[in-house]
Order: sequence, then C-alpha cells, then structure tokens
Amino acid sequence: MSTADQKIVDFCTQISAGTPTPGGGAAAAVAGAMGASLVAMVAGLTAGREKFAAVNDEMVSLQEMGLREAQSFLGCADADAEAFNQVMAGFALPKGTDEEKAARKEAVQTGYKAATLSPLDTMKHAVVVMRGALAAASKGNPNALSDGYVGFLMANAAFEGALWNVCINLPSLKDEAFKESILSDVARLRADQKEIADAMVALTPDPVQRFTAPK
Repeated sequence: MSTADQKIVDFCTQISAGTPTPGGGAAAAVAGAMGASLVAMVAGLTAGREKFAAVNDEMVSLQEMGLREAQSFLGCADADAEAFNQVMAGFALPKGTDEEKAARKEAVQTGYKAATLSPLDTMKHAVVVMRGALAAASKGNPNALSDGYVGFLMANAAFEGALWNVCINLPSLKDEAFKESILSDVARLRADQKEIADAMVALTPDPVQRFTAPK
C-alpha cells in the first residue's frame, strides 16, 4: 500500500516494526508532506480575503504549490522504501560463480544509486517548500504565522533527514563520478537551505519575544 493510502497510525506502526523499510528516508518525506500541506493551509487562509488582495494571486499559486508538493513528498516516501528494497534484493542474489558475483555487484550498486537519488529528490522538494513557507509567513495571514513557521520546520526536517539518507549511502558507491555529482547537488541545496533559513530566522527570531514583548 502506498504511503498516501495509509492511516498515520499504520505508517508509524510500520516504521516501528524493526524492518528496514519504511525508515528515516520515508519519515523525512512524510514530514515534508505535512510541511507542504501547512504552506497550502496558510495560503488558503489568505487568498480571497480583501485585506490581502495585493498578494492574492501569489497566495493562490502558493496554495497550489503546497498541495502539489505534498503529493510529491508522499511519492518520495514510497520511492525511498522501494530503492532500499532494491538494495536488499541485490544482496539476496546468488554469488556462486563469477558471473553471478558480477551481476549481484551491479544490482547492489544500482540499488544504492537509487537509494541515494531518492532522498536527494526529497531535499529538492524540501527547498521548494521551505521557500514557500517563507513567503507564507512573510506575506500570508498573520493569524496563521505559527502554521507557516511549522511548515518551514517540517520542510527543514525533511531536508535534514533526507541529507543523512543521501550521505549514508555514499561510502557504498563505487562510481566516483556519480558521488561527485551527488555532492555537488548537496552543496548547492545546502546553500539554498541556509539562505532560506536565515531569512526565516530574521523574520521570526523568537516566538516568546515576538508575542510577549511589550508593545
């Protein structure tokens, strides 16, 4: 059953079962889906309201983006589990002859590449949603600021979790050119993440200070 079709309690039960999948990569992607949904929520609470007419079109687009990205993240969760299952299937292949050993090695490496690309895809979606959360928090309905910030935090958690899942696979990869390409993408995405995170912190430095300071 796909992640999108599961109840939350069933997904959590699967994670806690002690089986290799679903694991951290899928959990990170689901966190991203919740973050994207919160961005859509804030945009939906802003669009169509007269006092926010100046940003109405942006909020409509932002809501559509959030809904679209939520579905993409759920797809990433499934892809992550499928990729690691591919690695395990490779290891299960016979290795009695030289030909079998070569085929097994190739299958394992193909699986590890898939298991690296899947969380990298999650990282890319996370950057999109983090940027959307910044727009939602800075221009959206201020009564939903906390929802926008939680959306940012969930997307950031998806990014960090996916990053760990990318990097843990790198030592198992034999294709050095592939690894260099992945590391180049990671460096670029981390720079984007930092830029957005810095802007979000500047916008909402501390909730206690923001909401309790004398006016």
